[in-house]
Amino acid sequence: MLYINKKEISPLVRYLGLIALAMGCSACVKPNDFDLQGDVDTLGDAMSHCRAYTTHEMPQGTRISLDEYSSRETREYYDIYFDLSDSSQSGYAKCRVDKSGLITYLGTRDFRRKSRSFAGF
Repeated sequence: MLYINKKEISPLVRYLGLIALAMGCSACVKPNDFDLQGDVDTLGDAMSHCRAYTTHEMPQGTRISLDEYSSRETREYYDIYFDLSDSSQSGYAKCRVDKSGLITYLGTRDFRRKSRSFAGF
């Protein structure tokens, strides 16, 4: 048991303290200052919107080139693919935009992104 000033602290108080600590730590995370909602009517608009977001998310000096043959449109969303490289690494990125223009996914493979957390994953 945990004691403060020779008084036992209940498990509920410890649980609430952990919840408050977790909420406080999440406030340390930098909010996304990029507007994920864009004006998207065509595949080309989706490519431009995803490229702007990918540029925002990647470290300075990252070269981003569109993989236009892999990018595609479905009835629900657009999948946009990019080749990424900088002076020490290269990889790929996939960006998904729904038909309303909202970016719902950005994933990279073999390329480390800027991190907004302590862990950097």
